[in-house]
Amino acid sequence: MLIKKFFTYLLIFLCPLVFFSACSSDDDNGKLSEEEQIKQMLNEVRQLTANLQTLEAAVEAGWDTDLSGCVEHPEEGGMGHHYARVEYIDGRVNHMEPQILLFEPHADGSFELVGVEYIVPFGILPADAEAPELFFHKFHQNPVQQIWALHVWTEKENPSGTFYDWNPNVSCN
Repeated sequence: MLIKKFFTYLLIFLCPLVFFSACSSDDDNGKLSEEEQIKQMLNEVRQLTANLQTLEAAVEAGWDTDLSGCVEHPEEGGMGHHYARVEYIDGRVNHMEPQILLFEPHADGSFELVGVEYIVPFGILPADAEAPELFFHKFHQNPVQQIWALHVWTEKENPSGTFYDWNPNVSCN
């Protein structure tokens, strides 16, 4: 009889806990608009990169491979150097695991973190597959590099748009 009472009280106590914990969530994204979710994710990326503002810190943290040298378009602006964390180039699409950090060089030899890039190689997700999506934006194809790509200007304002490839405020000079 004592055991039956114990289990009855246990059920009375645990059922509401299970119910309320199932109904609540640490993830408020269901309540946020698309724009608010994008803003939240961008802020999370900025928090992630807060300690990666220098090239030295980024290299020490694993973004140690310069894939491109400094990249600049003669009319649309620049991208900077693409420093990759090679182990992240495995098909993952997670805003908290950018494959590339974008660094703009300065005349004094220093580098400034200006944004991030997410890439998925065609060898992992073929060019004829549906484009990956992050921040509610589809990746675009870069057939020359054989990748799906999404640039995100988290640190330096881009008048062409947060997700536009080229940033007229970034230069290789």
